[in-house]
Amino acid sequence: MAAHKPVEWVQAVITRFDEQLPIKVGHQNTHTKVSTEHNKECLINISKYKFSLVISGLTTILKNVNNMRIFGEASEKNLYLSQLIILDTLEKCLAGQSKDCLRLDETMLVKQLLPEICHFIHTYREGHQHAAELRASASAVLFSLSCNNFNAVFSRISTRLQELTVCSEDNVDVHDIELMQYINVDCSKLKRLLQETVLKFRALKKPAQLAVINSLEKAFWNWVENYPDEFTMLYQRPQADMAEAAEKLFDLVDSFAESAKRKAAVWPLQIILLILCPEITHTISKDTVDESKANKKLFLDSLRKALAGQGGSKQLMESAAIACVKLCKASTYINWEDHSTIFLLVQSIVMDLKALLFNPAKPFWRGTGSQNADVELMMDCFVSCFRINPHNNQHFKVCLASSSPSTFHFVLVNSLHRIITNSRLDWWPKIVAVYCYSGELRLMFSETLSRVIQGAGTHAPLRMTPSLTFKGKMTTSLKFKEKATELDTRSYKCLLLALVKLIHADPKLMLHNPVKQTPEMQSSTAELIAGLVQLVPLTNTTQLSQEAMEALLVLHQPETIELWNPEAPIETFWDISSQVLYFICRKLIGQQMANGTEVLKWLREILICRNKFLLKNKECATVGGGIPICRQAQTKLEVCLYMFLWSPDTEAVLVAMSCFRHLCEEADIRSAADEVPVQNILPNYATFSELASVSNMMGTGRSTLQKRVMALLRRMEHPTPGNIEVWEDTYAKWDQATKQILNFPKNKADDGQQEWINMTGFLCALGGVCLQQRSTPGPATYSPPMGPMSERKHSMISMGPCEMSNPLSSTSSCTSSASSETPVSRFLDRLLALLVCGHDRVGLHVRTNVKDLLGLELSPALYPMLFNKLRNSIGKFFDTQGPVPINDTNTQFVEQTIAIMKNLLDNHTEGSSEHLGQASIETMMLNLVRYVRILGNVVHAIQIKTKLCQLVEVMMERRDDLSFCQEMKFRNKMVEYLTDWVMGTSNQAADDDIKCLTRDLDQASMEAVVSLLAGLPLQPEEGDGVELMEAKSQLFLKYFTLFMNLLNDCSEVEDEGQAVGGRKRGMSRRLASLRHCTVLAMSNLLNANVDSGLMHSIGLGYHKDLQTRATFMEVLTKILQQGTEFDTLAETVLADRFERLVELVTMMGDQGELPIAMALANVVPGSQWDELARVLVTLFDSRHLLYQLLWNMFSKEVELADSMQTLFRGNSLASKIMTFCFKVYGAAYLQKLLEPLLRGVITTPEHISFEVDPTRLEQGENLEENQRNLLQITERFFQAIIGSSSEFPPQLRSVCHCLYQATCHSLLNKATVKEKKENKKAVVSQRFPQNSIGAVGSAMFLRFVNPAIVSPYEAGILDKKPLPRIERGLKLMSKILQSIANHVLFTKEEHMRPFNDFVKSNFDAARRPELQPYLHHKDQERGQQTQETLF
Repeated sequence: MAAHKPVEWVQAVITRFDEQLPIKVGHQNTHTKVSTEHNKECLINISKYKFSLVISGLTTILKNVNNMRIFGEASEKNLYLSQLIILDTLEKCLAGQSKDCLRLDETMLVKQLLPEICHFIHTYREGHQHAAELRASASAVLFSLSCNNFNAVFSRISTRLQELTVCSEDNVDVHDIELMQYINVDCSKLKRLLQETVLKFRALKKPAQLAVINSLEKAFWNWVENYPDEFTMLYQRPQADMAEAAEKLFDLVDSFAESAKRKAAVWPLQIILLILCPEITHTISKDTVDESKANKKLFLDSLRKALAGQGGSKQLMESAAIACVKLCKASTYINWEDHSTIFLLVQSIVMDLKALLFNPAKPFWRGTGSQNADVELMMDCFVSCFRINPHNNQHFKVCLASSSPSTFHFVLVNSLHRIITNSRLDWWPKIVAVYCYSGELRLMFSETLSRVIQGAGTHAPLRMTPSLTFKGKMTTSLKFKEKATELDTRSYKCLLLALVKLIHADPKLMLHNPVKQTPEMQSSTAELIAGLVQLVPLTNTTQLSQEAMEALLVLHQPETIELWNPEAPIETFWDISSQVLYFICRKLIGQQMANGTEVLKWLREILICRNKFLLKNKECATVGGGIPICRQAQTKLEVCLYMFLWSPDTEAVLVAMSCFRHLCEEADIRSAADEVPVQNILPNYATFSELASVSNMMGTGRSTLQKRVMALLRRMEHPTPGNIEVWEDTYAKWDQATKQILNFPKNKADDGQQEWINMTGFLCALGGVCLQQRSTPGPATYSPPMGPMSERKHSMISMGPCEMSNPLSSTSSCTSSASSETPVSRFLDRLLALLVCGHDRVGLHVRTNVKDLLGLELSPALYPMLFNKLRNSIGKFFDTQGPVPINDTNTQFVEQTIAIMKNLLDNHTEGSSEHLGQASIETMMLNLVRYVRILGNVVHAIQIKTKLCQLVEVMMERRDDLSFCQEMKFRNKMVEYLTDWVMGTSNQAADDDIKCLTRDLDQASMEAVVSLLAGLPLQPEEGDGVELMEAKSQLFLKYFTLFMNLLNDCSEVEDEGQAVGGRKRGMSRRLASLRHCTVLAMSNLLNANVDSGLMHSIGLGYHKDLQTRATFMEVLTKILQQGTEFDTLAETVLADRFERLVELVTMMGDQGELPIAMALANVVPGSQWDELARVLVTLFDSRHLLYQLLWNMFSKEVELADSMQTLFRGNSLASKIMTFCFKVYGAAYLQKLLEPLLRGVITTPEHISFEVDPTRLEQGENLEENQRNLLQITERFFQAIIGSSSEFPPQLRSVCHCLYQATCHSLLNKATVKEKKENKKAVVSQRFPQNSIGAVGSAMFLRFVNPAIVSPYEAGILDKKPLPRIERGLKLMSKILQSIANHVLFTKEEHMRPFNDFVKSNFDAARRPELQPYLHHKDQERGQQTQETLF
């Protein structure tokens, strides 16, 4: 789209930018902030090529946003943020404007954009929260706009000046004149402004003249600061036109300054105009001057007198101070090597200037509204004096003195910051000149910090572990014990902020300590860093906190850490940096920071810096790292990161996960330095690495992310002080949060409830490793640390009275048993109580979440404890005498338990198999069934029964992982209970909905019964007074009859469903699955109880009802398939319980028929024929009855064949049996026969080809030669096959002989009796042109020989695949061999017709006497007798 429709594409990007502004989407989260920044970058890049489109679009957006009506504080904030985003984007687009579009866009900019920008500058609201930012941003836009579009802005200014020359009003609008202050001005532009002003100054009214004077002064400084080289060049090569305009304006302004008040207003501009005239400045420095320059000399004399206090007016003295500061400032932009006269002028006034501005006894002050301007003036003076002479430090000492006003301190610190951050010119001295004052600056920082903390009413200054260097360092006694006023506190906060910014700008200034010894250096560094750390948690001063974090980050840069204590950098690093981590993490853990996520991001950067330093010193990275605070800091850091994992803020979770990466990196560095395994340092290194690896899941939903986190927490293997502490801390917070939610619920879910859910999942997932830490070595079987049963009987679900009343708990109060349990055990007790939380508002929400978290997120190590608690809880229902207490709470608990158990068993969590078997669930499962049985047949009860059946099925799927005390007895009991539910109410229900539910229950019951009956010998109840075998037989008959009735019921309902439509038809579609389950249940029942059940079921095979007979055959098939799952078939056949089954299947009738086997062939679906073929061949061969099986199967196949060509061509059961016989009995024969032949073919030279299709010939190949090659190998193979008849396996001879006899018999059966008597062979010839031997050959080549030739590698004859040209030759050869066997010539494939002569010549060869051994069978006589019988 961008290539074909650029305008539409740009508009789409602009629209997306507009739609994602805060005023449109509301409060911005991290994702929307990233998206907004991406849109900004996109538009900035596009503007380089489509400038007009982008600027026009942004201007329109800005107009629309400015015209919006907003209501409320949040909307106002979003409006200002949107305006700032648009202005910032505009500024960057304008800054990158290409030169090509200047003329084209100037008009548009003047008409559209400029008025909008001026609106922000003109409507500045003093004191408004965002007004200063908006004005600064709009000024930046105007500055960038004027870089390439100065004419547009200048035209607006010039037009306004012209309008004001003819304006008669005193109150005039001078806003457009003030634009001079914000535009980009170089030398030529400044000249134009001066010249324009000279032309129109005299005609302006006084307000306009004052506005021009003020604006031109600021325009001058814009020029000097942005183009200092031009100003420097002015003093090397003076410009006459610049000097001329400046002099004229000086004279105009001088004539304007008639009174002292006007003089005070114009002196700052006059000194600047003189600075623009280097030659005039030089001239007036002489004793005598021309008359035209006399006013300039007089101006300077007046300036000096006023500065010295001899001007007779305080106003003139203040103005003189301003002018002199500007003179000093301007002089710093001139190289001293130029020896300009201006330096002499500066030297003549600088002493008086410093005496005026930096006098502690009489501070410079111009009134209440000018504090900021006074400070700015003093800073300009301080910086200028430093740049003029950095070694004249008298004023420096004055500002440092503790007795000086706080304003002096503030000026000093901010001036130093400006010196550090603004050192553009080569001749400006560097900050290193004042490093000697670092001690005094640190003292100022400490005292100011103490004042701020005292004024803020926060905790005492930072104290760390008593054995470390932080001890006592932050308890500096205050010189001022009285409580500071609010104004003082504010001023100290400003000073402290400035000091922190100073540390951020150049940490070396505060760290410099050249004369002190190592302990003192480490102590001073510790004091400095500890002070900054205290500022991080301050919530009422966000800017101070943010700057402190930035300063600490700079202090943690590797090159700066070296300066903490150059004599012992590694030891000092471990000491101080660990203190930082410990303190910050402790605050984060205590949730004492409103900006916790931002602090965590900063902490991540600190960890990165730490690792960089350690990597830089990797050889000695662990020196001094064994002190206690290091271990404590690592523990606190782990606790902090763990705790953020359950935060409702997705960004905080991701940041915490990414921090684990840096823990792993530190462990890698330390393990390499000490040459120990990394797990010694970080036991859960692997899990931490995985947590870090998924921390880039930015687009992941909150729920998905938490599931991923909990999955990783469950894999935590090693208990550490960190994860133990965080579990206990989180449990305490969770306990409070639970009370809060239950006692003070909210109407809808909020972050508090989401946090509670996350905490619950966190505790479930991490609980296993905490339990592991508290476990003591014992026997292999798990025994939960719950104390004696008598103590814990009523402790299972117990909560305080303020939370909820628990119907499941005993009326007796909880005793000391709770205190003897582990916190994990108490936590599970609380969760089980919450499963039946009955709170009106949040009950459902709590119950649902606890159920899901217990079932899906619980650590497998807690499974045994949970199983025991559930068993004990449900067991209480049956402890009392009398009927089981049936009530809504108990039923709800049972239903929740079923859901939890199903989720636990369904959820194949890593490690679950290891822990599932550590506690038996037999008693609990039986009690669940016992309780559910007596619920009746209401809808809810049916639904619970269905869920319970599903649980039983899942339980049996995990049978190998579970432990059973009396498995067979338990499973028999479960079968007895569950079969009672089958068809219990399905026939009686009148309502269609109830019928659907009961059919679902039938289905679930039968699926559970199928799983229970698999390999289950029936065990009747003892003591019935009946013989065991008789009791088993009766029990078998009971179940078998039930299943048959269910099958009949399914058939009846299906018939009804065919007759009617609607819901009944829908219900009938469910019955196929139920019928299948019933067949499986009957199979499993009979399979495991053949001895007692076969006598009851065998008669069904001869039942008059066709459906019943078919069902019995299906059951029999399932049994056979299950029976062949033994290691070998011989074991299966020899197994006693299958002996009678095998006899039944292989039973042969009087005429040689196989009724059961053939019935199986009719009812088994085609998808299972491969398996059935294997079973039948193996069974009949083991009983030496394979010939009879083959005879029956082949005879049926031949009868159904339309022609000889279709014989054994399909995937019939007979074909499957033939293929299996060939595969099992002929593998060795084929290997011996074909391997040497194939190896001869694959070793033919590369130039030999067998391709005979002209369309596929390669370049240079000869068709006739290829045909000869193919004939040669075909002849060789054919003769070898014919000649190997004596080695043909006996079993395959039996197969071929049987096929031959079956073909002859079947063909003759299709002729009339008269035809049979006259000429049997004639009948066969009339039916099929080929004789029966041809049928044998065709089948043998199709199913046996040719597949091995075409795919020798797959058949196992060759150990590697032949080349494609060889494969092609083998395929073509197989076609020729098959045609010979089929007695068919090539007609359709033109390229194969040349081989018809060869094919025809070998027709007779296939019937030669030499082939008779293929048909000779060792039981031939027996076969002939059988044949005679059959005829």
